Amino acid sequence: MHYPDLLLRNVRTFLHLASGNAGGCDVLIRQGRIAQIGPKLVAPEHARVLDCSERLLAPGLVNAHWHSPMQAAHGTADRLDHKRFMWLNQADTANRSQEEIATSALLGCIQMIRSGTTAVIDHFPEQGFEVSDVAAVVDALERSGMRAVVALRVFDGEYSDIMPEAAQATPALTAAIRDHNPLVPRSLAQSMELLEACITSFDGRAGRIRVFPAPSNPVRCSDAFLLACQEMAERFDTGIHCHLLETRRQATLAQAQYGRSMVAHMAALGTLDSRWSCAHCNWLTEDDIALMAQRGAVAVLNPESNLKIGSGVPPITAFLRAGLTCALGTDGASTNDNLVLQEAMQLAALLHRTSEPDHSQWVSAADVLRMGTTGGAAALREPDLGQIAVGQKADLVLYDLNSAIWTPCNDPLQQFVFGERGANVRSVIIDGRLVMDEGVILTFDEAAVLQNARHLLQDTRERNAGIRLIADAFGPAP
Repeated sequence: MHYPDLLLRNVRTFLHLASGNAGGCDVLIRQGRIAQIGPKLVAPEHARVLDCSERLLAPGLVNAHWHSPMQAAHGTADRLDHKRFMWLNQADTANRSQEEIATSALLGCIQMIRSGTTAVIDHFPEQGFEVSDVAAVVDALERSGMRAVVALRVFDGEYSDIMPEAAQATPALTAAIRDHNPLVPRSLAQSMELLEACITSFDGRAGRIRVFPAPSNPVRCSDAFLLACQEMAERFDTGIHCHLLETRRQATLAQAQYGRSMVAHMAALGTLDSRWSCAHCNWLTEDDIALMAQRGAVAVLNPESNLKIGSGVPPITAFLRAGLTCALGTDGASTNDNLVLQEAMQLAALLHRTSEPDHSQWVSAADVLRMGTTGGAAALREPDLGQIAVGQKADLVLYDLNSAIWTPCNDPLQQFVFGERGANVRSVIIDGRLVMDEGVILTFDEAAVLQNARHLLQDTRERNAGIRLIADAFGPAP
């Protein structure tokens, strides 16, 4: 679907991957793409003209790893380890109605749109699902106006990385898992039938919504299952999304099971290539990094989330030295409490500076902007996304320069990464359509979503009291 032409008149400042304060040009958007950039462009008949003389124009950011079901659970996971967090998350997200699924997704879209994120990979859901559940989240993301991948989280093995070790396996915990575990896997055949039904029904919706197979985590999947996901992605020309080596325990389990790293095993299977975007990647070895770079996979870094639950720190400088394509994600709201991608950008730039004496090796502002734009576009398999250039898809954000952090505007790139947190976003354009105009979201009723979300977590927890017993049996919260 195409919308009326937009002419961004006299943009004061453009955000590019190189520093500088170039501006004063017009940008014409036509049929969802940037059609012209130049001074004093002629406004086409019926075009909407926006005065951008006090605006910075930036590419829309890409949140390449998010979980929409977690969106009502911010403020619930301080000082929890990965296992207890994962079980609590099941109690907070399972057994939702389609209306609740949509509300949770739109709640996240509000924060992303308002902070300048225009595209997202939603690793959905957290447990088993039906086609009707996928329809609910697809409909919500389409209604939001965002560009999105619904990456369907599937598995055919046990979540061995969050099961209790022998010393933890009390009778109460063992009984709770036996009676209330929502993570019971489907067979390979059942999962592939469900994936195919969802891809054929929803992939390509509105020209903005893709559907990818998304193994929950390779350590939770059989070799045959990973190969089947690879075959399906090739057959339907989709990407593949997964968690990969988020925790030390996942790395240890893979080494014990395969006699080699998870990455080496996936590469040997033929299941790791440029279709794959892999979230976290905290426990990769040097050989793993080289393999992923060689095969064109994308590492999706989630530094805030991983620090909050203590799961690990990705070796970002090693990734960049190896030429590994990196993207950024916020992860779910329960492990981050916000969806502000600029925070992940700043943390990715600063995380390793105290341990690297050679300043020339520090991750730069340009590096992390690339991760948040073209790196995320690579994870979405959208090569025409993430830059302000003629022919690119018009996913663009206008920031108000009349604020303290932008006055004076010395270096747009540095001030964007180290200062901007989305508070100055004024207008958002996605696929050539004005989705937010001067602070007002145009595509859905924001107030209604907020009202519907107020009791979402409480209602979900009440119906999932049995699942909560599993989390509680791991021990009391700090």
